[in-house]
Amino acid sequence: MTRSSLTEEIPFSWLLFGSIVLIILIITAVVINVNYHSSRVQLENTMLLQQEKNEEGLIQSMILVDRGLLLFDQSLDYKLKDPMDLFLQEYEKSEGDPAKIDLEGLKASFGKGYELYIINEAGVIEYTTYPPDHLMDFSEYPQFYRRLTQIREGNVFTSDRITKDFSTGMFRKFVYHPTPDHCYILEISYMDDQIQEMRSALRYTEAAGRIHQLNPYLTSIRIFNFIGDEVGNSSYTPEEWRSEIISTVTGTKETVEIGDYRSDIYTRFLLIDLSSNENPPEMNLVAEMTYNTAPIKQQLHNLLMLHLLIAVIAILIGGILAYAVAETITRPIHRLVNDTKIISGGDLNHPIKIAGPPELRSLSLSIQQMMDRLKDMMSRLQASEEELKVQNEELEERVLERTADLTEAHARVGFFLDLITHDINNTNHTSMLYLELLESEAAPSLAPYIEPLRASLKKSDEIIDNVATLREIQDAEASLMPVEIAPILRKEAKADDRIDLHMEDEEISVFADSLLTQAISNIISNSLKFGGDDVRVTISVSTEDDHVRITINDTGPGIPDAMKPVIFTKYTRGTERVKGKGLGLFIVHTLIVDRYGGSVSVEDRVPGDPSEGVSFIIRLKKAPAGQ
Repeated sequence: MTRSSLTEEIPFSWLLFGSIVLIILIITAVVINVNYHSSRVQLENTMLLQQEKNEEGLIQSMILVDRGLLLFDQSLDYKLKDPMDLFLQEYEKSEGDPAKIDLEGLKASFGKGYELYIINEAGVIEYTTYPPDHLMDFSEYPQFYRRLTQIREGNVFTSDRITKDFSTGMFRKFVYHPTPDHCYILEISYMDDQIQEMRSALRYTEAAGRIHQLNPYLTSIRIFNFIGDEVGNSSYTPEEWRSEIISTVTGTKETVEIGDYRSDIYTRFLLIDLSSNENPPEMNLVAEMTYNTAPIKQQLHNLLMLHLLIAVIAILIGGILAYAVAETITRPIHRLVNDTKIISGGDLNHPIKIAGPPELRSLSLSIQQMMDRLKDMMSRLQASEEELKVQNEELEERVLERTADLTEAHARVGFFLDLITHDINNTNHTSMLYLELLESEAAPSLAPYIEPLRASLKKSDEIIDNVATLREIQDAEASLMPVEIAPILRKEAKADDRIDLHMEDEEISVFADSLLTQAISNIISNSLKFGGDDVRVTISVSTEDDHVRITINDTGPGIPDAMKPVIFTKYTRGTERVKGKGLGLFIVHTLIVDRYGGSVSVEDRVPGDPSEGVSFIIRLKKAPAGQ
């Protein structure tokens, strides 16, 4: 059932109702979709904005905490300045040989809480009063080792922050001073229980915890130092993948994100740059912030359900209103349809009720007027029907008479054509006999006039043959059968020594009839006639799947490109190459294409050079061997 027939079977009221409902559906869908996507974008933007603000707040909180820690750490410098001066004096007394320094005695003179270290050029703690750090190699921490190298090559007292001991993880205050010969770095650390307790009161993790409470989508915040240890978690075991990310963040200072806000869980690693507090790079921290978007997805799901509920309610209300409107509009139309059905049933006198909107009343009035005119027209048609019947009978008699006359005229034309061709043939034969007698008796000076006369008589014979062939084509229906082409081609080749034949398979047959000889002869005659005395004609035969290809090449003057498309057209002439009545090649096309279902075309023998002769290509359907 087509779409048009389907709509014709549906009542107009239902079409109107469906159209209104469809419009309501489209409007509702558009409004709900726009509103939902707007709300979704707003929620996602709010989450991302909150994420951005929390991260900015975390960084600022860490900077403030670090500033407080810095002030606390700097307050201990006075405890380490004088011991460092004494340490330098002892190195000078040793004449640059740290082995001569009594580190333990020097440490005891400073009091409780001090430890001494001597770091060589390779970054290794070569001497120390703190056995756990003996032979520690700082070159394993490239960033810190570069800083130690700068200190060793300098000449100033350098105060470090309170940091965790690499071996024990305990907080200690460190200061450094290069030796005068720049071969070593003298390092002193200090810490006591009171300072340890006071220092522990200022924690990065507490600031991170306050930020964590502000964001419902933030599931955890973890702080890591530059070597990948978690701040505030002494039991943490570094993981390779996390350490690589932390190294990347501290090196590039770019935030690294695993996943994105469209996934349920995603994590962001961001740099907490503490260099504004005059800290070395190794004091920078990396915050790992893990977010959970499941709550926002639940909000979006609830929002979608709410929009769908609103859409269902809107469609129900719109459907009720659409039904009421459709019923009101279509009621007068139903009345008009009932009236027209009664009239179409044959009751042309049934009145049309005029009711409804102005347009419908106008339509009802127009139908009533049309019915009045229709009744008047039917009466006129009934009156003229008899007259038309009489005229049809007279016309049939005339057609029969004209058909009989045409058949008789066609028979006469055929008779006279046969008579004329027979008489012309007899006349040509008689003329040819007299011409041969004249040629044998005439003086040699008349020879130039005899040959043109013989050519003219041959041309007349050719025209008669072409006319006879055309009559046979028109009068006799094609009855195709297998025809061997070897005898036809060999007969043509023997008739003129200017013809060369190349044919490997002597058993090739095609679907044709006895007129195939005439088609091939016309092409060969055309090449010999217009090619001159020196022309060479080459015939070759090949097979192509279920077709046989016959190629006839000549070395004559060729055919211009402009004439090739019309060379097989009836009566085509007007060039030096194409003369005469133009029936020969027309007959070829009629036989090969129209009668045998093959194809014939003309091409340059030498591609691109029409002056080097032509190539006629015939393709015919191949007949099975042995038939």
